Amino acid sequence: MQFFSKKISQVYLVLFVGAFLTLTGNFTFFEKTMQIYPFSENWLFIASLFLFLFSFLAIVLLVLCFRWTVKPILIFLLITSSVLTYSTHNYGIVFDHNMITNTFETDSSELGDLLTIQFILYLFLLGLLPSFIVWKVKILKLPFMSQLWQRLRVLIALIIVFVVVILTFSKHYTSFARENRDLRLYITPSYPIYSTIKFVDSKIETSTKPFKFIGEDAKINKKSDKRRLVIFVIGEAARRDHMSINGYELLTNPMLEKEDLISFNNMTSCGTDTAWSVPCMFSLLGRESYTHAKGKNMSNVLDLVSQAGASVLWLENNSSSKSVADRVDFLDYRSEANNPICNPECRDEGMLVNLQNYVDKRDGDILIVMHTMGSHGPAYYKRYPKEFEVFKPICETNQLNECSDNEITNAYDNTILYTDHFLSKVIEFLKRNSQIADTAMFYVSDHGESLGEGGLYLHGMPYFMAPDEQIDIAAFMWLDDSMSKLYDKNKIRERASLPQTHDSLFHTILGLMDVETNLYEEELDLIAN
Repeated sequence: MQFFSKKISQVYLVLFVGAFLTLTGNFTFFEKTMQIYPFSENWLFIASLFLFLFSFLAIVLLVLCFRWTVKPILIFLLITSSVLTYSTHNYGIVFDHNMITNTFETDSSELGDLLTIQFILYLFLLGLLPSFIVWKVKILKLPFMSQLWQRLRVLIALIIVFVVVILTFSKHYTSFARENRDLRLYITPSYPIYSTIKFVDSKIETSTKPFKFIGEDAKINKKSDKRRLVIFVIGEAARRDHMSINGYELLTNPMLEKEDLISFNNMTSCGTDTAWSVPCMFSLLGRESYTHAKGKNMSNVLDLVSQAGASVLWLENNSSSKSVADRVDFLDYRSEANNPICNPECRDEGMLVNLQNYVDKRDGDILIVMHTMGSHGPAYYKRYPKEFEVFKPICETNQLNECSDNEITNAYDNTILYTDHFLSKVIEFLKRNSQIADTAMFYVSDHGESLGEGGLYLHGMPYFMAPDEQIDIAAFMWLDDSMSKLYDKNKIRERASLPQTHDSLFHTILGLMDVETNLYEEELDLIAN
C-alpha cells in the first residue's frame, strides 16, 4: 500500500498508461507486421513503430486529459483496450466503423457466447487491475503554470520523437502506408476510437436525416387466381462451400437434397456482418451505394410490399431486424414467451409452430421474413439440438483457438445440418398451404464465416480485405408446382450458376410477390421470365 501513498503528476501518469496500452494492446498488430517485416532484418523499424504508436497516443491523451478527466479517461481506455485486445488476439476481429456498429447492436445472449475464462483474465490483468492502480494513485498537485510548462515540454518532446521517427524511417513508412493499409485496423486503442467517432457521427447523421418514402406507386399485379405466400429466410453466417447440395464432401443437406431446390452457388453478400448486411439486402441502394444514413432513412422492399397491399410479418430469432421491420408486423422468438421450442436456446423451428394461425387469419398475399440464429458463432455447439450432433469430435467451447480446425468445422457443420432440417420444415409448411396459395421459399445468408483459415475466426472483417469465406454465402430457392408454372425454372437455374449478389434481393422479392413499381429492375430479378 506504500506504493499508493506516492504521488505522480498527471503528465507522467498519462505517459505510463500510454506506454502500457501501446505495449499490451498491439500484440496482433506487431505479429502481423513482423510477418511482412521479419524482426531479425527490421528490428529498428519495429522498435520505431512502438515509438510512433506511443508518441501519437500520448500526444492525444495529453491534449484530452486534465485534472478531472485524467483518471476516468485512462480507466475507460484500459478496460476497453483489454476487451479489444482479447477479441483481436483470439478471433482476429478488427474494430472498424462497421464492427463498432455491430458491437452496439449485439444483444446479451450474443455477448454471453463471447465470455470465457481467458476473456476474464484479459479483462482483469490488462483492464481492471491497472485501472485499480490508476484509481488509487494520488495525483501530484502542481501550480497551474508549472503543470502547463511540464505538459508543453513533454508534448514538444513527443512531437519531436514522432517527427524524427517518421523522417528516419521514411522509406519504410511510405511503403508501409501504401502497401499495408489494412494493418492500421489492428492498432489498439487508436483505431477503435477513430471508428467509434465515425459510428457516433453516422448515428447523428442517420437520426437527423429525413425519412425518404420511395415506391409509392407499388401495386400487386396478380399472375394467378390464388393468393401468394412467400417465406424469406435470412440465414446467419452460412457459407456456400459447406453445403453438400453445392458439392461439399460431408452430407450437410440430406433433407434439402430431396427437394427440387435451386441453389445460387455463386452468390456474395453485401457486407461481412449482420448489422450491415441485413438492412443492405432489403435496400434499393445496393452494396456500392448503401450507408446506414441513407438506407435506414428510406423505404425498403418490405415497405413496398406492405404498401402494395400484402401482409408482411417479421419473425425474429437472432439479434434484431436492424431497423428493417420498423414499419411492419414483428414477433420476437428469442424467448419462451413466443417460442415453444427452447432447450435452453430458442430454436429457429419454433417460429413455425403457430404460423398457420397467422396465415389462416389473413386474406390476400403474405410475405413472412424469418431471421434465424443459424450458424452464429463462436458457440456453434449451442446452435443445434443434441440429435443433430452428427459430425464429431466438436469444439465444445466458445474459445475457438483452443480447438482444432477439425473440431471447429464439425461443430459448424452440425449447425448447417440443423439449418437443413429447419428449411425442410419451412418447405413442408408451404406444401401444406399450396392448395390455397402459390408458395415459395427463398433462403439467403447475411454473410459467411471464417473457421480458422488464415488465423481468422467468425466474421466482420472490412469488406476490402475480407476473405472469401466471409462473403461467399449460401442461397436457396424453392417454388411449389403452381409457382413453377409461372416462372421458367431453367432460366432461374442458369442465373443461379452466375455471379449474383445481395443487390438482386430487392427486385427478386418484388417479383416473388407480384409487386409492380417503377423502381423494379427486371435484370436484377432472379426469377424474371
